[in-house]
Amino acid sequence: MPVLPRVLSLCLCALLGVACHVPKSELDDTPLDLAQDDAPPSPLPDAGTLPEPQPPVACGSLLPGPPLKADVTEALPGYADELAAIDLAQVPDPFDYSAESKLTASIINYMLERSEGRSITHKDALQKGGIGRAVLGAAAKGTTGRIDFAFLRRGLYYFYPCSRPLPGDLAKLRRRYGNYKVWPVSELPCSRPKNAARRLYESPALGVYVAETVADGQVRETEVLFTSLRTDGQLDFAAYTAEGSLSDRSTFATSSSSITTAAPYTCISCHLDSASGSISRRVPTGTGAGCR
Repeated sequence: MPVLPRVLSLCLCALLGVACHVPKSELDDTPLDLAQDDAPPSPLPDAGTLPEPQPPVACGSLLPGPPLKADVTEALPGYADELAAIDLAQVPDPFDYSAESKLTASIINYMLERSEGRSITHKDALQKGGIGRAVLGAAAKGTTGRIDFAFLRRGLYYFYPCSRPLPGDLAKLRRRYGNYKVWPVSELPCSRPKNAARRLYESPALGVYVAETVADGQVRETEVLFTSLRTDGQLDFAAYTAEGSLSDRSTFATSSSSITTAAPYTCISCHLDSASGSISRRVPTGTGAGCR
């Protein structure tokens, strides 16, 4: 398989029908504008003239997209109220998570914007804002000294869009990075993770990789992998609806139909580097369940 399609096959695994190396107990664009394809190449943005990117939405914002399957962990409502009711002072300070699995520790570090570590002080966690409180909240909710993994996932889902400097829609993506439609592109007649055609654009110079899922001649969703937004060397992920709005979920093929799962957790579970424990694999694990 060519390198470009492998790098850009974002979030290859769904929770059903796709193999990612995650412990079982822890799993639970605008419509296509052909005129853009003939547009002249966009110059690279001058980073010195751009304002510092900011998170695109407020915490708790309801983002568009197909509904999550009801039994997906992140679909459970009421997270903010549950977190607010927790007394974080009950969590040991520093909080030691060295007994947790590699996946759990990797997600904690990812939320804290660091690529390694197995303990965190309350002060350092709270300096990260809501997403740091989410880590301490999952520790408080756990039993026998272990993290509540489901509550950790719900915290990641709730706070990720309001803590990472992702473009708020595809128009903002283009304004920040230029017209990705003129970047080098590979086309897959059928992408197994999506059970549909896919167009894969890349700009290594900007650290941005864009994957469009194309169904019935229209872009059904767009997923973007960012390699240069973080100081810890890890990846950021964004999903966009057919209308180009930022979403917090994505749809994948299963052996029988399809499933909509949460971003960025599904992406993280496939882009985890098992050797380093960081979310840094540009070439994800998993094969996909479609195109059979």
